[in-house]
Amino acid sequence: MTDNEGRLRGEVGRGDKAASILRNDIYEESFRVLRTRYIEELVSSSAGEAEKRDRLYHAIRVLENVKQHIESVAKTGEMAQVQLNELFKRR
Repeated sequence: MTDNEGRLRGEVGRGDKAASILRNDIYEESFRVLRTRYIEELVSSSAGEAEKRDRLYHAIRVLENVKQHIESVAKTGEMAQVQLNELFKRR
């Protein structure tokens, strides 16, 4: 096994785990419930609660960043699998 093949296999494994997280019902529910709760609290905050709105905004952004990262790892794994398939075709 070459270094490149080992790296690609590692990326495929990480991608599979990330894809599994994205398909997980509890993850999907948690993300949806938290995002909805944060948005509802943000919208219902009063004019004098600027600090609270700022915290909620950042919480929403963090949720989105976590989801985007997991999606990125899953996509990288898919691309690594394509590269591995091509590598094996050449052999």
